[in-house]
Amino acid sequence: MILEYLKLAFRDLFANRLRSFLSLIGIIIGVAVVFVIFSIGDITEYAIKEQISGDKGVIVVQYVDENTSSTNSILAQLMAVTGRGGVGEQLQYHFDEADLSAIKDMEGVVDTFPNYRTTVTVNLKSDSTSGTVIRYQENLMEFFTLTLKGGYLMSDYAPDERMGVVIVDTTFVDFNAHLFDPSIEQSFILRNLAHPELYPKVVGETIRINNRIFVIGGVVYSDSGTSSMLIIMDASAYDSMYSKGTMTNLSVKIDPTYDLEEVSERVTGYLNKTHGTDNNYEVQNMDTLISMLTQVTSILSTVMGIIAMVSLVVAGIGVMNIMYVSVVERTREIGVKRAIGASKSAIRFQFIIESCTLTFVGGMLGILVGIGIVQVALYLLDMNAPTNVGYIIFASLFSITLGLAFGYLPARRAANLNIIEAIATE
Repeated sequence: MILEYLKLAFRDLFANRLRSFLSLIGIIIGVAVVFVIFSIGDITEYAIKEQISGDKGVIVVQYVDENTSSTNSILAQLMAVTGRGGVGEQLQYHFDEADLSAIKDMEGVVDTFPNYRTTVTVNLKSDSTSGTVIRYQENLMEFFTLTLKGGYLMSDYAPDERMGVVIVDTTFVDFNAHLFDPSIEQSFILRNLAHPELYPKVVGETIRINNRIFVIGGVVYSDSGTSSMLIIMDASAYDSMYSKGTMTNLSVKIDPTYDLEEVSERVTGYLNKTHGTDNNYEVQNMDTLISMLTQVTSILSTVMGIIAMVSLVVAGIGVMNIMYVSVVERTREIGVKRAIGASKSAIRFQFIIESCTLTFVGGMLGILVGIGIVQVALYLLDMNAPTNVGYIIFASLFSITLGLAFGYLPARRAANLNIIEAIATE
């Protein structure tokens, strides 16, 4: 029975192709916009998790003062993870070189790395940019899985030459490609920012940090994706420019065959016991940070999605209008069907099916358009993120609901037409 109604619905829709097409456009655009907006939230959340969780098996240990608020703690974590936390910023950290050796010798620990870093303004050519200066350590390349893309490593230079040399990462070169080469246009699309041809060419270029001139000696790339506008500076040069003080935090690489949480507790337990603190040393809680950031993106996506749904309501009103026109045009047909025995419920059901068919087809096409837009965006951003099947199911059900909501009144009017008056209609 339902199959017959569907055949009738498609027949009537194809009989008025232009009108049906115009009605579909509103549904297609509305569903596509809603799908894209909610997908943006998912993509943002996915990107945040990828960025924050960059190095698998690497924990970051920090010192949290008793008087430090949880909000400042989270902000400090964000600064540390994104490479924007400088010495003495937000929190006061307490580590020493003895901690490094002791933790490195612990069971389940592969290596340790002291994080001395600060955010700076870099003068490049006739312009300025920003970067994160990190203090060079002998194990830096291995610890962060850095590979050389141009020039030389810091270890290739003589000790007396290192004071005037810095190593930059590919992100620093890519984002400032237009400064290194004026023929390159500045672009904010990540895929277009990759300029591997520049990596060997920038070697020998000079940059100025705090009125000191440095020569770019090499370009490195991080397979883990954690390097961001990184400028690696020799330890002596770093200490002469930025008071060595205390390290901002301590990165610890855990053996993947060991339980990460167990080793983390062992590390923080040692630090708290050694320094006589009451659980002040702790592993940065990435779950809390991720939750805070993704909650904001979820709220924004929901608000934008609700606004976008207004366009679907407008499209639904258009469907209602089309269905009313269809009832008027087929008044005689409805009268004849009623005269030969069709019930009111059958007529009502027929028009509701036709309305739902129209909105469902529009919803499916809108989903396809939305998926296409999202995939193009992911391609341009050079990202990989899964498609949320839940949104497809939601859009499908919402499209049918739209047909029910805006098709009921026209269907009810068709069912309640006077049989004699309907037959007599020209």
